[in-house]
Amino acid sequence: MSQEWWPGFLTLAVVAWGNGVGVSSSGWTNEQLFSSVKSEWSTPLELFEILNAEFSFVLDAAALPHNALLPNYITPERDALACDWHELAAGGPVWLNPPYGRGVGDWVRKSYRESLKGSTVVVLTFVRTDTAWWHNWATKAAEVRLIKGRLYFRSGDDSLSGAAPAPSCLLVFSERLRQPQFKTVRLPRGAGK
Repeated sequence: MSQEWWPGFLTLAVVAWGNGVGVSSSGWTNEQLFSSVKSEWSTPLELFEILNAEFSFVLDAAALPHNALLPNYITPERDALACDWHELAAGGPVWLNPPYGRGVGDWVRKSYRESLKGSTVVVLTFVRTDTAWWHNWATKAAEVRLIKGRLYFRSGDDSLSGAAPAPSCLLVFSERLRQPQFKTVRLPRGAGK
């Protein structure tokens, strides 16, 4: 199984600043955004603790034994994309910090589909409005919570990484939390008579 598909951590694009590689004035390249020197970038504990206090998660949908945030978690061997999260969580809230790479859209789509079964699924991911997966699946979230500033993730040895190369957000998929959207449209004078 490739490291790109290992659950339980966010695979970050790491730029080797010390080797003279940096961000050009035009921003990040696809190679930078979809590559990583390390593969194990775990959820910042402070962020998880705040969210867990709000949602009371019962399943970590993508984890390895050394970085699982909950006793109930799905490892790569169990293939989280093929598992029924709603069943494994007994209908309770699910946490997901997916592997980041070209397959992240599969994880966001899975999160949305699991929410349709009745579970709330909270996903930590990059804000990638320039991708098809964002428009196809992230926009279906009941809430999109933008995280101000850049996150610092934990690496495999539990040390902090540098700042993430892109802005992060939380996608909250939940049919229970979805609110109807009401908008008022002002008609031009004389219209609708």
